[in-house]
Amino acid sequence: MLELYHWEPNVFFLKPLIALEEKGAEWVSRWFDPTRFEQFAPGFPANQESQLHLEREGPLLVHDGEVVSGSYFMLEYIAESLPGPELLPGGAFEHYRARAFGQLGALILAPIVCALGCARYLVPALAERNRDELRARVAAIEPIERRNAWLAVIDHAWDERALEDLRRRLQFPVSHIEAALGSSRWLAGDEYSIADIDAFALLRPLPDLAPQVVNESATPRIVEFLARMHERPAVRAALARSRSGRPHEAFVPGPECSRWG
Repeated sequence: MLELYHWEPNVFFLKPLIALEEKGAEWVSRWFDPTRFEQFAPGFPANQESQLHLEREGPLLVHDGEVVSGSYFMLEYIAESLPGPELLPGGAFEHYRARAFGQLGALILAPIVCALGCARYLVPALAERNRDELRARVAAIEPIERRNAWLAVIDHAWDERALEDLRRRLQFPVSHIEAALGSSRWLAGDEYSIADIDAFALLRPLPDLAPQVVNESATPRIVEFLARMHERPAVRAALARSRSGRPHEAFVPGPECSRWG
């Protein structure tokens, strides 16, 4: 049995949904709301890797009882283990390029996108809930880095200066991807692959969160890439799984932002 534990189709949660739709796979949807801390409920699948991986709150893929965590690794697993259209890029160098873009996304782009999204949408959403109850729930979260990420949201840790610094930090990963799209139609080469799914899920929120960074004038290739991705039936099907109708507002704390740069 193939099960996906997922939430609204945004950022990390969007990636495996697109890949499964591209494959035409049969799978069971296990919806959970990480902002209600349902990922800590008894019986929620877990292993050592899922407790420690950088994306913290999900999604999780469970295949015949084995737990796969980390959204880029999940894309590789889906691409390699399931029948259907090829999602891995051509040869060894293309595989390297895909992983290099995956690392760029995981270590640099995703932390910034998640922080901007949490500041815009999760902070006001949690502000409507009982602060003491929230802090009591968060106090039990381990490891401490994961706990502190939630406390930063509850305490609204981002002032305008911090947000401006995050938008400044976007320039490097965004310009790198913009340049790469100038040399090939897809990120890892001539063929569509998991590199494009991974990047799309992280870039998609930016015209909303940082329109001064991602726009038709500054990043025409990224804007065209996003439009091209939105035309894919698998992407449309994945986005249609939203229950709120506002998946672009669905954020949870992600990896910690680099303290350098």
